[in-house]
Amino acid sequence: MKIVVIGLVLIVLLLGGFGALTVFNIIPDVLGIGAMLGGQPEAETEAADAPPPAPVNDPEPKFMTFPQMAIPVISDGVARAHLVLGLRFHYDPDAGADIRREERRLTDAYLTELMRQMPGILKESGRLDLSAAKAILNAVTHKILGPGKVHDVLIDIAYAR
Repeated sequence: MKIVVIGLVLIVLLLGGFGALTVFNIIPDVLGIGAMLGGQPEAETEAADAPPPAPVNDPEPKFMTFPQMAIPVISDGVARAHLVLGLRFHYDPDAGADIRREERRLTDAYLTELMRQMPGILKESGRLDLSAAKAILNAVTHKILGPGKVHDVLIDIAYAR
């Protein structure tokens, strides 16, 4: 008698678990009982779960590598270290020639602005605040090249030596 009761309890638990998983769409409704148990019909579930259409973007983003820069970290009038940055631009395809033409101005502006802002972007632990540095680089780029030519400045390499 104990075996029959234990068997019935296990069957009820398995069927209850299967029903719950079906109602909450964790497993597919293979028996068609989801609507009977209070779930959505399968057609509505598929329509609700359909991903939104993908946004139409350029076929492929364009990236340009910028030469590495070594920015001196000056403390008490002495260069204690050099911060080496390697950058990449995510740019508009029509702006490639403009970026190459302004490369020297960009390098000069980056070095000037990063040296001026170094106390604010260097944390007490000696680590660089990459988000602040990236914001500075993006602002300088938009100031030199104008808006819309470079979508983002990416920091590929950042280390101190």
